Amino acid sequence: MIAILFTMIFIPNLSAYGHLYGFNVQEWKNPKYNILIQFDIEPQTPSVGKNATLNFSVQNLQTGEHLKNFTETVTIISYNGNLSANNIAYKFASTQEKTGDFSHSYVFTNGGTYEIFLRIDTTTFINVSKFVVFVSSPQFQIMNLVYLLLPFVIVAGAFVGIGIVIWRYIYKKR
Repeated sequence: MIAILFTMIFIPNLSAYGHLYGFNVQEWKNPKYNILIQFDIEPQTPSVGKNATLNFSVQNLQTGEHLKNFTETVTIISYNGNLSANNIAYKFASTQEKTGDFSHSYVFTNGGTYEIFLRIDTTTFINVSKFVVFVSSPQFQIMNLVYLLLPFVIVAGAFVGIGIVIWRYIYKKR
């Protein structure tokens, strides 16, 4: 027992950048080209005007090993209520990837739902994957606060109402 505690405390934590894990990881599978793309965003719900990191992991669907030596292009689409053709919020410059894991930083300017498209170009195939991100704006944050506080307001109102009924009953008896 002491040895386990000793190793947990004194052995350094060596982190490795690898596959993405967590509840919010989105996956895109393409069995035809044997490819798995994982996407995660930090923070989990980005806010307007704050930096967000788009993380990608491109892997072999069967072996789980990273795909290497490909060109990636990330495009962010925002519809903002209409479905016109020019909804590109941002397009990152294409880069050559050697490791299979990469990320991009982006600051969202509006709240709402965005689609993140990742294009992978290799010598043998082209793959396009799509991921969805919700960006919180001040309006959404106020609405969420109201929904969080609503149960407390209802419970407090019930206690106040019960207190008034009890007080009236006692006051009428006197």
